[in-house]
Amino acid sequence: MKKVVDNVYVVKPFDPKAVDCCVYLIDTKSDDGLILVDAGITFEQIQDIEKDGFNLADIKHCLITHGHLDHFGVCFRLKEFNKDIKFYAHELDAERIEQKLTGPFPNQFYANYKYEPVKVTHRITIDNEILKFGQLEVKCIHIPGHTPGSIAYISEISEKKILFAGDIPGIAINIGDGNLNQYINSMEKILKFAVDILCEGHEEVSQPAEKVRKFIKGYLEFNKKLNSIVLETPKDTEVLLSLAILSDELGWYSSVVDFCNYLLEIDPQNSEAKRLLEKMKELNPPKIEFVKRLIEENYKGDN
Repeated sequence: MKKVVDNVYVVKPFDPKAVDCCVYLIDTKSDDGLILVDAGITFEQIQDIEKDGFNLADIKHCLITHGHLDHFGVCFRLKEFNKDIKFYAHELDAERIEQKLTGPFPNQFYANYKYEPVKVTHRITIDNEILKFGQLEVKCIHIPGHTPGSIAYISEISEKKILFAGDIPGIAINIGDGNLNQYINSMEKILKFAVDILCEGHEEVSQPAEKVRKFIKGYLEFNKKLNSIVLETPKDTEVLLSLAILSDELGWYSSVVDFCNYLLEIDPQNSEAKRLLEKMKELNPPKIEFVKRLIEENYKGDN
């Protein structure tokens, strides 16, 4: 495991080729044992904490950031090692965790995944609720936008204000679970906390505070523009190019390829899109075709 600060570790690091989330471990140094922030959908890396001297039976709490399977899929496996483990989630996303998987989203992204529901022990209902684990305090910040019940957890550890957030880059536009206006308000809310370290669900750990701020503001701008492309102006080459450039700045290279390929379908001679694609060849990111599918499934106007 990689240490973030004393008593905080990355259990499952960011992997751009994996359909899974990052998982973090907090050692409370108390009778409250270990806390996991999210659990992911693969169990093997969680088991690896034993290589670092920790015991799976000491995982007594799991803070779930939101109700997408890649963040809570193996929660039921944790109960095999500690039947009394407590799960925490916002009340607006809790039912997904407590039910069998249904609908097009899990079937599309996690076909044949065997999930067994778990009971959410503590439903978070109050914004800024404080959870206490030994001497550790964790503040629960309601940040809807990616899902209705998305939660960020903030704690001060080793004199650093740390934000655990499951999916700041995640799609937060006005389709499915998403709500752009809520997302904008949520990101502006967490920016006010001026955290030192961001432990994100689908990216590398970000620090110091200025880098965290740039990360959040970057994805805030990204989702505003993505909402415009998908739902309003799908052939706006200027906005598409700006999304490709912004994705490059944020290090989301698979999206650079995605936006450039779609842009070149509309404007085959676009030299900047060609230049960016040449740059991406050196990085060889995973290939996706996400924006085109989003537009085809959700745009209701005339193309």
